[in-house]
Amino acid sequence: MKNVIRSVVPVMLISGLVLTACSTKAPGKAANTTTENVKKGEVVTVNFWDNYTDQTQSKAMDTIIANFEKQNANIKIKRSSMKADDQRKLIKPALLSKDGPDLFAYDAGPGYLGVLANANLLMDLTAKSESLGWNKRFPAWIQERNTFNKKVYGVGTQVEMLGVYYNKKIFKDLGVNVPKTYEEFLAICKAAKDKGIVGISLDDKDQWPAFHLESIFYTAVAGKTEMDAVLNGQKSFDQPIFAESLDTFKKLITDGYTTKSPLAISYDDGNKEFFTGKAAMRMTGTWMVSGMVENLKDDVGFFVLPSVKPNLPLMAPGGIGGTFAISSSTPRADETIKFLDYMYSNETAKIWYEASIIPPMTIDVNTINANALFKEVVNLSAAPAGLSYSLDVLMPQKVNDATMNDLQELIAGKKTGAEVVKNKQKVYAEEKAKGNN
Repeated sequence: MKNVIRSVVPVMLISGLVLTACSTKAPGKAANTTTENVKKGEVVTVNFWDNYTDQTQSKAMDTIIANFEKQNANIKIKRSSMKADDQRKLIKPALLSKDGPDLFAYDAGPGYLGVLANANLLMDLTAKSESLGWNKRFPAWIQERNTFNKKVYGVGTQVEMLGVYYNKKIFKDLGVNVPKTYEEFLAICKAAKDKGIVGISLDDKDQWPAFHLESIFYTAVAGKTEMDAVLNGQKSFDQPIFAESLDTFKKLITDGYTTKSPLAISYDDGNKEFFTGKAAMRMTGTWMVSGMVENLKDDVGFFVLPSVKPNLPLMAPGGIGGTFAISSSTPRADETIKFLDYMYSNETAKIWYEASIIPPMTIDVNTINANALFKEVVNLSAAPAGLSYSLDVLMPQKVNDATMNDLQELIAGKKTGAEVVKNKQKVYAEEKAKGNN
């Protein structure tokens, strides 16, 4: 997430930062209260940063905090929230200053959480994972995304997948149904174009959205098995099947099935294009469920892009939206761990689900008060074929830096798929040789 899945630092690090959730004041350092002070009846304040700026999700977090504080009168959670893009720039200096958060949300993967782990900025939670039963509560694949050098450094925030939202009213007007094959998908794109409607709302001004299209088309053309082989070091990105994947994506643009000039369109504006009925479809992640329902009510649905290669199973790229990790320098370790454990307990699962967030533990979706779109997404996420990979969260940062630039060149028609995957493999091999994988 960038999410998706893909908070603030003290004023001494940055000034004038406007928070998008609970407060408009930059949070200072929490009181230097330790567990020993609790025995004297003093209140411990845990400094907590998150990325839940969406109104529905933010309300869910506030509810969880309020419930936790009622049960733990000696612990207060000082919550601050901001967009993930901003936090990525701020978290490392904040942790190095030791004036940052005790607990914070961050991107999973070696290029993000792994960098902080290697810099000794994160608390090793391996022992707590065992003693608190996290290794049984959360699926093994989710724990693996938070593990580096055989040590656990966090808890996955939510399960996410990438797919295609569609406007039900537009589909009805075009006389089309949810596509079962890639040919049917292309037919919908053409039908929309013929009616003067944008087939697929597409943007990449912010650069990271193209990562999602890369993963979607690697999955639909090359397949998870080929992606596994690359991640396991058995094969390379620099092979025809991955080049074909990107060229297949690019053809949607050259055929006029997408937003014109996507490099000039921001992610927020891409969403607005879809919300206002100017586009039939929008390729993005499940973190947008609540926003989609808020804007389109019952007129929005979701499907997994059909496999381009008929021999491949229907599968969506996915992973965890992010991770909640703890600063290695926190003087409030026990209180912080207690809150982190509570956030993903059986007691909070229903709250997360009803906020259109798929938490890292399961619940019977029919027992919760959730919208139809979210139930549809949950059912798709549990498909027998499983999930492929949202690659950017698994790549070292330098690989992502190179890829985001190359993908823009692809979209602009200045590079071919073969050129993009060749450079991606070159940088990936360099980073692996340095141990950054």
